[in-house]
Amino acid sequence: MNEFVDLIDERSVMVCCGAGGVGKTTLSAAVGLAAAQRGRRVVVVTVDPAKRLGEALGLADGLGPDPERLDLSIEGDGELWAMMLDPSVELERVIRSHAVRPGQAEEALANPFTRSISTALGGTQEYMATEVVYRLAHDDRFDLVVVDTPPSDRAMEVIDAPDVLVRFLDHQVFKLLMGTGGRAMRLLSAATQPLLRAVGRVIGTAVLDDVVGFLRSFTGMETSFRDRAVTVRRLWRSDATAFVLVTAPRPDTVAETKRFASQLADAGIDTDLIIANRCAPAVEFEPSTGDWMPAAHDAGAVERATAIAEWAARLHAAESMVLDQLDMPVRVERLPGDVHDLSTLTVLADTLATARR
Repeated sequence: MNEFVDLIDERSVMVCCGAGGVGKTTLSAAVGLAAAQRGRRVVVVTVDPAKRLGEALGLADGLGPDPERLDLSIEGDGELWAMMLDPSVELERVIRSHAVRPGQAEEALANPFTRSISTALGGTQEYMATEVVYRLAHDDRFDLVVVDTPPSDRAMEVIDAPDVLVRFLDHQVFKLLMGTGGRAMRLLSAATQPLLRAVGRVIGTAVLDDVVGFLRSFTGMETSFRDRAVTVRRLWRSDATAFVLVTAPRPDTVAETKRFASQLADAGIDTDLIIANRCAPAVEFEPSTGDWMPAAHDAGAVERATAIAEWAARLHAAESMVLDQLDMPVRVERLPGDVHDLSTLTVLADTLATARR
């Protein structure tokens, strides 16, 4: 049994990260399918705004904001579900689920700032990823949650989002803004009104009023937001979660993988596995055997075959030298075609389950 199989058998969350263009989303889907083939109930959620996950699963209509079960032809009790994060849907879901007084959800949702926050405010995608991971990790339908993150230049924002949210909710200015009367209001006036007036001159007083109203409409919900963020922050660093880095056998991509692994380590998170995707196959080039060559009387074909074999052997050797910079990655060979449905995804899942370092 290889290390990848150990992870999909034992972990409850697997976070797949990687640079753009390495096949991270397709491999996330293959990770989910491989786990389902081994009897686990898996949900794959992409928090990457790109729509590659639905394409890899062969879903013509794409994915929605709720888990959708796929029709698998596999033995056993395994299940594969998939969904795509929609920040606006997730924000409304969170507000309606955690309102603490009658009419609070409607008040918050009616605020103009709330209506624009999911698309206009930087970081909303990442904060809502925290919410969806929390929700799926506590959903009894699933044994394993596979998280497909954005490319690594933004993936760290997803991972850092719970920490950022907790710091924001714990900040004194936020607590003052959340105050609705008495001493809190007096402190708000004394400590922040000059600041608010200055901000209002930049963004407009109407927008500022919407922001303050938005924050105050959340009174009573902030504790729940904070508790869930703390839970996800702990989940990222727990033994139940595995971080899998997807790379490719190219110098720039390997350098990006090393940088991202270092960022994870600085955040107190271990890299559990590195998968090198789309690798050239190993070629045993031994012209003396002649087994791989065409008929000897076709001199042109023999020459071409020899050149191709030599090139393939050099490519594999060059890729191996690049990948030697990483900590023994699992190599996944390049498939002959694109992954575009469950049938071709099964080939990749089977390749993952049998791959070796």
